[in-house]
Order: sequence, then C-alpha cells, then structure tokens
Amino acid sequence: MGIDIKAERDELATTISDAVVAIRAALAEFSETAAARRDEAADAVKQAGARAADQAGHVAAEARATADRGVETISDTVAKNPLAALAIAAGFGFILAHLTRSDR
Repeated sequence: MGIDIKAERDELATTISDAVVAIRAALAEFSETAAARRDEAADAVKQAGARAADQAGHVAAEARATADRGVETISDTVAKNPLAALAIAAGFGFILAHLTRSDR
C-alpha cells in the first residue's frame, strides 16, 4: 500500500512536459500576434506620414501660389503707379537708413 514514487515522478514529468508545450504554444501565438500588431502599427505610421507629406505639399503649393499672386499684384501696382512706387521705396529707404544709422 505505499506511494508509488516512480508513478508519481512519471506523472509529474508528464505534467511539466505538457506545461512546457503549452507555454511554447502560447509564446508562439503571442509572438505572431505581436508581429502582426507591429506590422499594422508600422503601416499606420507610414500612411500617416504619407498623408502629412501630401498635406505639406499642398500647403507649400498654396503658399507659393499666394506669394506669386502677391508679387503679380505689386508688379501691376508699380506698373500703373511708378511715381508712387518710387516715392514709397524712397520713404522706406530713408526710414531704414535712419533706423540702422550708428551715430544716432
């Protein structure tokens, strides 16, 4: 009637072996899930970066168009009123010279 130590040892070894197999399977599943999530996150970051670059390109194009329209407007105004433009430029030059003079 005693305890069968060999049977207990074999049962414990089987339990440990089954636990190791289960842990390895869980780790493999976790690894696959983590890799999939990593890839999804990388794709999301790439898409966000592409959208940001696209928007920056549109903003730059709009800024360039606005600057071109401003230059065109100033050029038209100078062509229509050359004396007024010359007087304004001379006034700005005088003010700038006055502000940057070192012997104030």
